[in-house]
Amino acid sequence: MKQKALTITLIVLMSTALLMMPLSIVSGQLGVYIYQVTQQGSYTPITSGTVGLPVNLAATINTQNGAYQVYFGDTLVDSNNSSGYYVNSNFTIPELPGGNYTITLIDVAPNVYTNSSFIVNSEYSVKAIVPASPALLQEGSNIALDVAITGGQSNTSHTANITVMLPSPLTTNFTKMVSLTTSSLGTARTQVTFPDSSFQPSGSTTVYTGLYTAYFNMTESLGQSQFSIGITDASQYHKQDTVKIHAVGYQPSQTATLTIQGQAGTVLFKVVTVSDQGVITTDWTIPFTATVGQYNVTITPQTNPKAIPDSQIFTIPGYPVTIHTLNLAGDIVQQLTIEATDQASNTITNGTIGYYGTAVLNLDNGNHTIDAYWNQVRVGEIKVSITGEATYNITCQLTNLVITVQDKNGVVISFADLNMTYRYVTTKTGTPQTGSVSGQTDLSGTYSFNSTLPGINYIVAASKYNAVFNVGNNTINNLPTQPTYQAVIICPEETLTLKTLDYNSAVLPNARIELIEQASGIFYSAATDSSGTVSVQVTFGQYRMRVYTADNILLNETVINVLSNTQSQVRCVLYNLHVSVKVVDYFGNPISNVNIQLSRPGMNTRSTTTQGDGTATFDNVIGGNIEITAYPSGNEGAFAAENLYLDSPTTVQIKMASFVALGSLLLGTSLLATLIVVLIAVILFVGIEIYQRKGFKLMRKSGN
Repeated sequence: MKQKALTITLIVLMSTALLMMPLSIVSGQLGVYIYQVTQQGSYTPITSGTVGLPVNLAATINTQNGAYQVYFGDTLVDSNNSSGYYVNSNFTIPELPGGNYTITLIDVAPNVYTNSSFIVNSEYSVKAIVPASPALLQEGSNIALDVAITGGQSNTSHTANITVMLPSPLTTNFTKMVSLTTSSLGTARTQVTFPDSSFQPSGSTTVYTGLYTAYFNMTESLGQSQFSIGITDASQYHKQDTVKIHAVGYQPSQTATLTIQGQAGTVLFKVVTVSDQGVITTDWTIPFTATVGQYNVTITPQTNPKAIPDSQIFTIPGYPVTIHTLNLAGDIVQQLTIEATDQASNTITNGTIGYYGTAVLNLDNGNHTIDAYWNQVRVGEIKVSITGEATYNITCQLTNLVITVQDKNGVVISFADLNMTYRYVTTKTGTPQTGSVSGQTDLSGTYSFNSTLPGINYIVAASKYNAVFNVGNNTINNLPTQPTYQAVIICPEETLTLKTLDYNSAVLPNARIELIEQASGIFYSAATDSSGTVSVQVTFGQYRMRVYTADNILLNETVINVLSNTQSQVRCVLYNLHVSVKVVDYFGNPISNVNIQLSRPGMNTRSTTTQGDGTATFDNVIGGNIEITAYPSGNEGAFAAENLYLDSPTTVQIKMASFVALGSLLLGTSLLATLIVVLIAVILFVGIEIYQRKGFKLMRKSGN
């Protein structure tokens, strides 16, 4: 049972992984398969829907980039080519009677297909036919209501109870019975007009502002929708547009006040007279002094107020105006503040330039001044006349300040830290301000402070290794107003005085010095004199220093900061070492007259022989990886060796375990062992002979 459960789990996990895998990266043949059907714009699978619903079918076929067809029932709804093996088909549910249908995907070339089930649901709807936004239906209008059944049974008669409810807080509703007969495709459609004398009870009306609700068989909740009635002919306007106001349901010939309130207060106060038909009709042309925003239109009669007061909102949204900000070099500028001043209303619309150098402002008809501000300093201005959606560029008085750091010979200095400070005065208030910005030079030794304010002074502190090196070369006066300004900071030279010493702190003359700057790679080479001293002019920085002998043997490697005139002693502990070698035999006794060779890479081999105490000495040795070899005279093959790293005076013992010293005589241990065996054998032989002879004599005596 456990094995069976594990198998099922693995199958489920593999299937889930396949479904989650992006089909665009799956290669090879996947088969003719429908993965899912969803409503367009959604990722949730569906198995049912209504006529006209836009759906998406995700599937695969066997033929790469092959032709496919999608049928809904017997209706061809899509015909196209796959992307690779992937099918992404969009279509709408065709007009069909409600019920179960099959969605069929056909891979055309091999004529292979697959199916998926889908249910067409019945839909009952009642919808007002309204003008396209922003136009509005006004009070007293007759509304055409489109009553429809889709996905119904074929050739079937229905009776629809169409109900219209007046806006809240009123709860009055009016009802009309409508007969519909579906076609062979399960669709029925008719129109009714509201208000109309056929609605019950009598008195159906559209004299109130607000949302009206229409129902298809209200008690069964089969379908409903809403439509809006207002007193203006639109919900949005622009300056110089005419707002047409039409309100009904008042007492004939009475007076009323018409007010329009905006964000800045009342923009219209007008006394109007009701017509003999109880209608108020008037116009208002929006002036250039109006501002973008919401406005509330209100009609207040002197007497007999309506059950729902006439009050409605409309907006002046403005047009989306895109502003691009560029500096003098044509580069985009970010994080600027934009102010658009409407010349007629003297109102200001603010915006902020984003990452891509763009801001979008809602501005309406009329003349505007658009200013760009860098840290409260006006750096750009344009004057425009807005008549619709538009895009404008503002060229700002900002300069790209490019700073190059180099030494006196023009060698660039990479990774130098630049800290720039400045003072400026704001445009509007004349307030002094300070600012700062920082950066680091790249491999080419440059850094660009893009879009900096010209006409002011900048102090640039250049540093490396936390030390500023340009104190006397740090000010850019009155930065010119031009696209790009090139400034050069010279990294100064410092005097480096070195004295080389050996292990014993004695003078090490004629040493060769190599200096490589850690970041820029600037290279210097020099040699110490007979007193071990050298002075060299080097560029400010941090150097990897190497000390070599005249024979190019590396004695020392270290890092030295030359951030000012610097004096330093370099002790080369590998130079002038004393090495003592003691050679002993198998028993640890010293061996004299043994040849000793001392060798290291880059140096000639040195030789000597051991003294009576078995020792040999070497002076003025250069340390490092050393090999010491010992062998008897005339027998170089019988050597003993020792490898070591030498960085201080050292005594080394070499044991020649293959030899035994007998005074001045040196015997191999194998020969000595042989002699000992022979000697023991002789002694045994002599002893046996003596024993036998003594025994013979004793026997003769006992016989006598």
